[in-house]
Amino acid sequence: MRQFPRAICLAVTAAIVLTPAVSDASSALRWGPLGHRVVAEIAMNRLSPAAADETRRLLGGQTLADVANWADEVRRDLPGTAPWHYVDIETTASSYVPARDCKEDACIVAALNVQIAILSDHSRSDADRATALKWVVHLVGDIHQPLHAGERGDRGGNDLKITFDGKRTNLHSLWDSGLLLSYGQTDGEIAHQIEDQIGQRSDIAALTATTPAQWAMESHDVARDMVYRNLPSSLDITPGYAEAARPVIRERLLRAGVRLAAVLERALKR
Repeated sequence: MRQFPRAICLAVTAAIVLTPAVSDASSALRWGPLGHRVVAEIAMNRLSPAAADETRRLLGGQTLADVANWADEVRRDLPGTAPWHYVDIETTASSYVPARDCKEDACIVAALNVQIAILSDHSRSDADRATALKWVVHLVGDIHQPLHAGERGDRGGNDLKITFDGKRTNLHSLWDSGLLLSYGQTDGEIAHQIEDQIGQRSDIAALTATTPAQWAMESHDVARDMVYRNLPSSLDITPGYAEAARPVIRERLLRAGVRLAAVLERALKR
C-alpha cells in the first residue's frame, strides 16, 4: 500500500508529460486533460436531450468536457480527497476486497458510489449535485486507467522508472500521459474514432450493466496482464510496447465513456 497519496487523474496533460525527472508528484500522476476530455465528450454525445440539458443546467452552461479535470485542479485545496482517485489492488489479488483495498472507504470505488448517490438525490441542492457531477465525470475516467487500480508494490507504477522516447519518466506517468499523447491526436479525433467503434459493438448494454468495483477490477486485470507483463526487461519502452498499448487505452476510454453516460442518464432522470 502507498505510504502517501499519489496524484490522481486519468487523462493527459501536455505540460507534465515525459519530464526528465519527476519531482512534483501532483504533476506526474495523471491521465491528464486529454483522456478525461475524451471520456466526457463520448458521454456527452450519448446523453438524451433531457439529460444533456440537465448537465448544462447544473454546470451553469458548461459541458462535461469543460469540468472533466476539475477534480485535479482542486486537489491541492482538498488534500483529503487524494485517495478518492485510486484504489491499490495488488496484481496478485484476484478480487476487490473493500476491507483490504478501501479501508475507511478511502478509495475511488467508495468515493464514486457516494458521489453518484448525491447526484441521484434530487432533494439535494443544485450546488451539491453540481459538485457531485464534477466528481463523477472525473472519477469514472480515473477508475478506467489501469494503474489507478492495479499495482505491484510500486505505488501504481510511480516508483518504477522507465525510459520512453529517450526521456526518463515512470510507468504511471507513461500510462497517464506519455502513451496517449505520443499517438498525436486531439481529444475530438480520438472521441470520434471511438464513437465509430461504439456503433459497431453489440456489448454496450452489458458493459454499462456493471459497477465501479467491477470497473476497478477490469483496470487491475489490464495492469496485471498488459501494463506490467509486457514491460521490456530493460525498462526502455519500445515502439512495440507503445503500439500494443494503443488498443488497450482506446478500450478503456470507450468503456469509461459509455459507462459515464449510463450513470448520468440514470442519476439525472426525473
